[in-house]
Amino acid sequence: MSAKNDAMLTRALRSIPWGTQTNAKRVDRDHIPSRPPFIERARGCRMWDLDGREYIDYRAALGPIVLGYCHEEVDTAVRRQMERGTLFSMASPLEVEAAEAILNTLGWADQIRFMKTGADVCACCLRIARSHTQRDHVLVSGYHGYHDWFALGWPNHGVPHLLEQLVHEIAYDDIPAMERVFAEYGPELAAAVVVPLEWHLEPSPAYLQRLRELCNHYGVALVFDEILTGFRLGTTGAAGYFGVTPDLAAFAKGMANGYPLSAYAGKRAWMETLNQMILTTTYAGETLSLAASLKVMEIFRREPVHAHLFQLGAELRSGFEAIFLEHGFPATTIGVDPGAVIDFAPAGDAAEKLHRQLFTRLYERGIFANEQWFITYAHTRADIEQTLEAMAICVRDLV
Repeated sequence: MSAKNDAMLTRALRSIPWGTQTNAKRVDRDHIPSRPPFIERARGCRMWDLDGREYIDYRAALGPIVLGYCHEEVDTAVRRQMERGTLFSMASPLEVEAAEAILNTLGWADQIRFMKTGADVCACCLRIARSHTQRDHVLVSGYHGYHDWFALGWPNHGVPHLLEQLVHEIAYDDIPAMERVFAEYGPELAAAVVVPLEWHLEPSPAYLQRLRELCNHYGVALVFDEILTGFRLGTTGAAGYFGVTPDLAAFAKGMANGYPLSAYAGKRAWMETLNQMILTTTYAGETLSLAASLKVMEIFRREPVHAHLFQLGAELRSGFEAIFLEHGFPATTIGVDPGAVIDFAPAGDAAEKLHRQLFTRLYERGIFANEQWFITYAHTRADIEQTLEAMAICVRDLV
């Protein structure tokens, strides 16, 4: 770590617990010393740290950047809206325009409401399901944010133990566990809140299809947490990608290219439950993020964004596989092409150490590696080639 980064981190830790706002950005999280704790600016698919060191980025700000940093059309739309105002004493027409554009892009949902964070919209979906069904139990699979209902498995103080009686957690693709929960609690379940894809595992349409069947049978809301999959797997999200339609879904990352916006959407029968309850926040109608999302949806409809993500993702992934095979490196790739994960399981007990060693070397060579290797519309074939060259050098250093 450079002197500039050291000084800024020391300063940050004096005033900010963790030194950052986001758990995944903590420097003490995975102990990779070559990864800079601060980024000063970014454009396209590249970022620069406090020392001016340049990186090809595959973290995409933890997922929200789909088109690339500082996308000119999106930022221009935001600047134009800024001249009109960011928040008003009544609703902005942009709320209607953005809602219509997103619903048209998704294709399966009838209504939508906006919030600001992924955790909030997951909680909103659960509240709607509980109100609609008048039930309290919930099946949960995957990470859905910090709210009490989803944080029972964390090393967290402050979560009421009473919720352990109501929340039933299963692993992704564990169909027997799913069936056991429904067999015991089916008539008491309000919702099944699941990530439709665990990035470090192979996709499982059969898991989602069986979940849909059981939810139908027991009158349970099927809720897709699409915070990461929404608008990255395609314009229709996981519903279109897997051919399984949820009742409600939560969206955030990817819908506004980095501007703070989230949304929960769903079928009218479930969304109209809002007429008998209140879910509200002042900043949900903030216009700059709505303007950004409106422009993002236009670009999704007009340009081959997702074909690009999948094509370059497949090239990056096959390149990694070829390098690992050529050098006998104990790793493989898993997941989906626009966000493939390097699986170090073949390394056995050395997996964690090898992971850290490889990523340390990649950062040193200007590759901002990530758990999921997120491709953006700003990545080019030249960026992929440069990344593969760096990967080959780093792998040779380790074998």
